Amino acid sequence: MSDVKCRCTCPGATVWVTGPSTADRRAAAYALAERLLAGQHRVEVLDRLNDHDTNPERIGLMAEVLARNGIVAIVPCAEEGVTEVRERHTATGTRYVEVCASGPECAETADTVHGLLTGRG
Repeated sequence: MSDVKCRCTCPGATVWVTGPSTADRRAAAYALAERLLAGQHRVEVLDRLNDHDTNPERIGLMAEVLARNGIVAIVPCAEEGVTEVRERHTATGTRYVEVCASGPECAETADTVHGLLTGRG
């Protein structure tokens, strides 16, 4: 058996969406996911509302593993635990974008991050 590492060459990333309102975070996350999916990118939204017992560090670990394997993991989450998540991504060299979404600018936030991830911004 060869010890060649099998990794996707697609550019994955974690997008950590913060903001004062859960609704704004989720709106920006799903708007970004729609744009990326339309461009044939591999995307997963790790919406913490679907699992209330999951802490930010655990979600961050899942996002980092997905991102290392070519998936854009979008996490609409409060700022708690974000320092640890950011440090883990830095330590592993995994792309990480942190964005604050609030109010009617959620669509603009999604457009800006989409541009960063796809090289069009």
